[in-house]
Amino acid sequence: MTQPDATTSPRTASRRPARRAPAEEIRASIVEATIRIIGRGGPAAVTHRAVAEEAGVSLSSTTYHFASKDEIVDAALRQVAANEIARVEATTTAALANVHDIDSLVDLLTAWLDEQLADEWLVVRAGYELQLESERSPELEAAHEEWGHAVQELSARALERAGSPQPRADAHILAALIDGLRLEEITRPRADVAARNRPLLDRLLRALIEKPG
Repeated sequence: MTQPDATTSPRTASRRPARRAPAEEIRASIVEATIRIIGRGGPAAVTHRAVAEEAGVSLSSTTYHFASKDEIVDAALRQVAANEIARVEATTTAALANVHDIDSLVDLLTAWLDEQLADEWLVVRAGYELQLESERSPELEAAHEEWGHAVQELSARALERAGSPQPRADAHILAALIDGLRLEEITRPRADVAARNRPLLDRLLRALIEKPG
């Protein structure tokens, strides 16, 4: 008589461990957890233990995937840049299709800032940490430059559609205002973000684009 296969018996099956998450999923969860920690407390708040608790994984998982704190921070900040570059590339066509004058560009930028500051402020803060950390890491510097280039290109194209005579130069000026507005909001969060930012964006864009007289 053939003996039951132990690997398929009900008793053995009930003792099988739960399927482990693939290594790439664990690594991704560690990176995303690190982004949130950096957004709340900067790179100084990152430790293997803090990341493990935030990600809901074992401490050994964080040390397996990242030997040092610097490796975790670099991976997280590079991911912030990669996510934002992908977002810019994915939304470029749709965004530009809705820009045809100053008012429509003001509408677009106001809504974009409002969404970021309402739903993604930890990522916004982590993005600024990327800029500060890029000085010490060539890899972070490259990611930062690629991110900046993608945003500048989108801004210049949007400004050109809105009527800017010097869209590339104006893109730098616009970026400076947006950075200032975001920093003000994440360091001193208040209600009615759109109501405060819209008049400032409108005034700057009209100064840049409208012809005197």
